[in-house]
Amino acid sequence: MTIFLKEKLGLTLSAEKTKITNTAQCARFLGYDIFVSRSQDIKRLKNGKRQRVYSGVVQLRMPHEKWTAKLLEYGAIRISKDTSGKERWKAMPRGKLMNKTDIDILSRYNAEIRGYYNYYSIAGNVSTLNHFSSLMKYSMLKTFGSKYRCQVSKIRQRYIKDGEFTVQYETKSGPKEAIYYHGGFRKKAEPSLGQVDMLEIYKKYDKPNSLAVRLRAKKCELCGIECSGLEIHQVKRLKDLTGQSEWEMEMLRRRRKTLAVCPSCHHEIHNSMKS
Repeated sequence: MTIFLKEKLGLTLSAEKTKITNTAQCARFLGYDIFVSRSQDIKRLKNGKRQRVYSGVVQLRMPHEKWTAKLLEYGAIRISKDTSGKERWKAMPRGKLMNKTDIDILSRYNAEIRGYYNYYSIAGNVSTLNHFSSLMKYSMLKTFGSKYRCQVSKIRQRYIKDGEFTVQYETKSGPKEAIYYHGGFRKKAEPSLGQVDMLEIYKKYDKPNSLAVRLRAKKCELCGIECSGLEIHQVKRLKDLTGQSEWEMEMLRRRRKTLAVCPSCHHEIHNSMKS
């Protein structure tokens, strides 16, 4: 083969990057395991006939260690071993994302999942990415929990809508919603080349408006009603908030020590502080 490539095509075969192996063994190439199937499984064809269609067919497989390494690279999991030497996987919050807006965090996770699925979508075992997605989702829930300093159960109560994790955000054309990826991981005949997820431009919440602008809006930041006599509720430190009440969650979400609220909400806030 080396001589043929050299004499006929003028190409040099790199011995370091070339592997000649038995077809029953896997060869790693571009992150895929390539092998020739020896399966004797029978498949029913469209015409009703039963036939062995897998034996002798070249197949692609996604290596388990690849998606495991990707989770570790993202910081989405931590793997430890118990006293018996068995691995224990634990989803982890991603500290680098905690200062991002809600839509930024969700978009980051969705983009990572879709990108990885698109690359391995032609692998025969791509459905194992369901486990990858489950760990990523729990990591995202923990990231939101760390951001708002509350338990994952409260994050679920706040963001789950019609069974899906949903984040609301503002665009120039009005409020929109985005949900956590739930499109499944079915094998494709060919990858979706050039497919790019597009997200509408949205207003960021990490640059708060001045109090004057918020007061002129004449809208309660807690209940949302129109009110011309807004009042300002202020706390000394955000770290003192536990996130147990709605107004505390709102302050933590906005990362502000102030809320412009209507008199009714302000009264309820003070009552909750007394109880």
